[in-house]
Amino acid sequence: MILTHAIGMLFRPETEWAAIKKEKPTPIAVYGLYILILAAIGPICAYYGTVETGWSIGDRIIKLTPDSAMQLVILTYMAILAGSFALSYGINWMASTFGAEEEHNGNNSVALVAYSLTPMYVAGLTLLYPDPWGNAMILLIAASYGALLMWKGVPVVMGMSKEQSMVYCGGILTLALVLLVSTLATTGLLWNFGFGPTFIET
Repeated sequence: MILTHAIGMLFRPETEWAAIKKEKPTPIAVYGLYILILAAIGPICAYYGTVETGWSIGDRIIKLTPDSAMQLVILTYMAILAGSFALSYGINWMASTFGAEEEHNGNNSVALVAYSLTPMYVAGLTLLYPDPWGNAMILLIAASYGALLMWKGVPVVMGMSKEQSMVYCGGILTLALVLLVSTLATTGLLWNFGFGPTFIET
């Protein structure tokens, strides 16, 4: 079962990367049985946290309206899926430049992105309790661990030396930052077009 790799990536990444390379899951399987499921953790928890729990400010509790929260959850989920696809496509496109084998179906790149993002997916559970600083710190730690997982996974999954993988990972990080900035810019535009949050006080 592809989902069992989630536990392995968190606690025994070296062994898990080798198993994933041997397994060679198809992109459709990884997307359908891993990304689509785990990527929903954060948005679902964020919906509950912003609608039911809210933010405590003094003696007030600020929440999002259910409609506003649902709108943001859907947009966030779509952004995660689109970002995962774009990053895996970019990784596969850069593969031949850095000495890895470029695949037409992108098996390796999709697996690399999906399983490296496991800590970020799981960290979405913290959004059940909205705490801007606490959530940000946990997500930052998860992102750092995800970067470490990718660094460990590149030589195994993409079939390149550790020296080549260092440079390759630098390219992947640059691409990821470009996608992040693009997502933030798109978010700003959507807010200007009426897709921003609507708050209520209880």
